[in-house]
Amino acid sequence: MVMQLDDVVLRIHATNVQGMGAQRLLESLIPPLVARLNINASVVYGSSVQTELFQGLAKELRISYYKRYLPNSVSRFLECTLFGFLFNGDGVLLTLGDIPLRSNSPQVVFVQTPHLFQSPDATTADSLKYRILRWVFKRNLRFADLLIVQTDAMSHALLASYPELENKVKIVCQPAPDWVLNSGLRFKGRNKAEARRGLNLFYPAAYYHHKNHHLLAKFAEGDGIEIDQLTLTIPAQMNPNPELKWIKCVGILDQERILTAYEQADALLFLSLEESLGLPLVEAMWIGLPIVCPDLPYARCLCGDSAIYFDSDDVRSLVDALAVLSNRLISGEYPDWHEALAKIPKDWEEVSDRILQHAV
Repeated sequence: MVMQLDDVVLRIHATNVQGMGAQRLLESLIPPLVARLNINASVVYGSSVQTELFQGLAKELRISYYKRYLPNSVSRFLECTLFGFLFNGDGVLLTLGDIPLRSNSPQVVFVQTPHLFQSPDATTADSLKYRILRWVFKRNLRFADLLIVQTDAMSHALLASYPELENKVKIVCQPAPDWVLNSGLRFKGRNKAEARRGLNLFYPAAYYHHKNHHLLAKFAEGDGIEIDQLTLTIPAQMNPNPELKWIKCVGILDQERILTAYEQADALLFLSLEESLGLPLVEAMWIGLPIVCPDLPYARCLCGDSAIYFDSDDVRSLVDALAVLSNRLISGEYPDWHEALAKIPKDWEEVSDRILQHAV
């Protein structure tokens, strides 16, 4: 659907976009969003690390970059509180980065972090950061006219923690990034010659406590499941179990190498304890890969009954799930993701239209 938005002014605040998943969302969302607007009236507030992305947009787009002289967390806190007035202006302010700004403009906030409503383990190094994040979020809620989340699970959790947001939360799921959608990559299963080899698994996630890499530390070589390789996108020094020779830590991968890893994998292994969406799950479904993931609300909401589930803190349950995967691959049984994908926008143009409908 083509929207007539010649009179709409949308200002996009992206300086607080952090993390691999959030950056990948930004790369896919901003171009079609800007393409649907009156470019002469659009402004993007970005950080210097996003310069390359924004330079690829229309020349008429007004872009303001912010150079942060203080530590990033301090600068972000000040932008969301004392300096929120800097983002006053005409039109709707679309804030990417979870926290509403103290701006007098109509404001739509894209919320991606589950840490806003889940109390992290008090022993984790980031627990103080998340407590401050929730404190600022709660006190800035009065400046948000609308909040956009990506799944029903995220919406329910947000409303359970902040019931005052009733009627202010909208769900707009996201497809895989454009470079995955346009790759033409499809999982076709194993041929007879390789049907009984060990598993080749892929887990694309940065090293954070909630990504649950530490579960692999409980894995033993003789656990009864044959694995040829598990590729982790973390530095080698973060390897959770160096004794397992089949764990391969490769660090952050570019788009081409991620597609290669998907193409070579038998399945996506996803260990995360909490997600606003779980973008690799969407990518794997689009490609047609089998998925082994924790039996948690975010995964059930997205994958339905077609994934292979395990208890998130039980390594024996994970071993059993991998055994199920191995048996299915040997028998030629592969998942059907059509029902799950039907709930997800088909492309980023549709995502942009849905966001703009809510915003204007």
